[in-house]
Amino acid sequence: MLLDVSNLTIQYSKNIEATVKNINFSLDRGEILTIVGESGCGKTTVIRSILGCLPNSGKIINGKILFENQDLLKYNHKDWLSLRGKHIAMIFQDSGNMLNPIQTIGKQFIEYLQIHDDLTKKEAYSFAVEMLTRMNLANPENIMKSYSFELSGGMRQRVGIAMAISFKPSLLLADEPTSALDVTTQAQIVKELIEIPRNYGTAMIVVTHNIGVAAYMSDKIMVMKQGEIIEYGKAKDIINSPQEEYTKSLLSAVPQIGGKRYV
Repeated sequence: MLLDVSNLTIQYSKNIEATVKNINFSLDRGEILTIVGESGCGKTTVIRSILGCLPNSGKIINGKILFENQDLLKYNHKDWLSLRGKHIAMIFQDSGNMLNPIQTIGKQFIEYLQIHDDLTKKEAYSFAVEMLTRMNLANPENIMKSYSFELSGGMRQRVGIAMAISFKPSLLLADEPTSALDVTTQAQIVKELIEIPRNYGTAMIVVTHNIGVAAYMSDKIMVMKQGEIIEYGKAKDIINSPQEEYTKSLLSAVPQIGGKRYV
């Protein structure tokens, strides 16, 4: 078992009800779990807690997060620094927001690699170009010289993915990684994400409001509503035999093309 989350409860203020309540799920190496639900249901809060990067007001008040049999809730600042990037990495909704607009992609990528590994600048440059090439980015040397605002949304997202998987992390967290992209680019990014577990054995947790995307790429699906899990299991079971009315409503919201719903 790579990741085991049990009874996870998170609160953002002592004076209000917990935002996320009694979350339980597990993940093996190479598996893809998608967390689906409407905005504000707690999806992002769950994955941020796994990475130890809740906002200052957020606090885990109950539960355990075991990663490779280590209790992450007992980690100190130094432990988190050694874990993030190399063992657990994250892809953000718009990687452009993660990138420094006044530094070239190359400068940032090289710095990221050298922070986490003992590489010379030349070695880091070559490795960065290789990773950009793997993400099907044309002219990676030109991208290394570019600034984030000079790239399209799809290109920025591929840069973010390339950086996140550089060290073949055991767990990859993706927060709405395609929602800021056009439909064609979304499909390309989803296909590239699916290849990551196949190529690296990396497990993934993908947050999305799109149950169609979840159905296409998942081994497991977790449906959340108002901070709680209302349905969780194998993707084929959730899609083909949903038990909850909320899950059924999410599935019915997927558009039909020619009378057929592609989910």
